[in-house]
Amino acid sequence: MKQSILELYQKYHRGKENAISRDAFLLRYADQIPDFTDRIFRKIYSELPICTCEKGGFWPVRKIEILEYREYLKKKAIPLFERWQRVNKAHVELMNGNGQMELFL
Repeated sequence: MKQSILELYQKYHRGKENAISRDAFLLRYADQIPDFTDRIFRKIYSELPICTCEKGGFWPVRKIEILEYREYLKKKAIPLFERWQRVNKAHVELMNGNGQMELFL
């Protein structure tokens, strides 16, 4: 299924100008892929080597599209990291201890 989805991006959604939202992709191709559900698509979508932008996902065809994708991700990642820093600073007493986070409680 993953290969089928990737091939659809490679064939019909080449370049940023042909980006398609996840919802629109699911609606358009649901009848072509057996057992194609939103849950399955979300998992596969996150693993695909495609770029995303405000309009949706696409198969990059130009270097600039990949560079713009990197900037798009940075705009999302930096606020998430800043959010982490706020939580970390607000709960210093939980983070100090022996220097290790208690990940496996």
